[in-house]
Amino acid sequence: MSRLAWAAAALGATAFLVALAFTGGRSGPGLEPFTPKGLMMIPVEDVREIDVAAPRGHWHFVRAQDGWRATQGIAAAGFEVRLNNALTLLRNSGPDRVLTEAEVTQVGAAQYGLAPPRMRVIVSGPEASVFAISFGVTNPMGLSHYARVDGSSQIALLPAFVAEEWERTGEAP
Repeated sequence: MSRLAWAAAALGATAFLVALAFTGGRSGPGLEPFTPKGLMMIPVEDVREIDVAAPRGHWHFVRAQDGWRATQGIAAAGFEVRLNNALTLLRNSGPDRVLTEAEVTQVGAAQYGLAPPRMRVIVSGPEASVFAISFGVTNPMGLSHYARVDGSSQIALLPAFVAEEWERTGEAP
């Protein structure tokens, strides 16, 4: 290749990089705006109270102007970070799969560890809005937890990290 062709190729590459820098990059399928896909519809910043009945204890948290405080149960220092993470995961992390009512009826809710549930979380938002979810056992691969939202006949398979963050709610981050 001649020197002139190399110079033209370098000039073209430089022009392409400058165009990317000024336009903010190229648009594509990977740049779609984020939308929460979790089961909880209440925005995290609107949550006022949380009640958690987990294998390690029972906690009730209330959001005050200066942050979260525990009104029931003993919470370790810095629990607020873990509580906010758990709320964010519940709002943003969508289910891996949702079992239909027919699938649940065939096996029975007890097979999923939901009768009684292993852990229960009740989130209160503004204007008496309430979101309640029960967590069961993990699936056979251990990657997801069975979960049921109050009022639903379906069972969702939520990623294991969602339930694990709630199980550690009262602990220090």
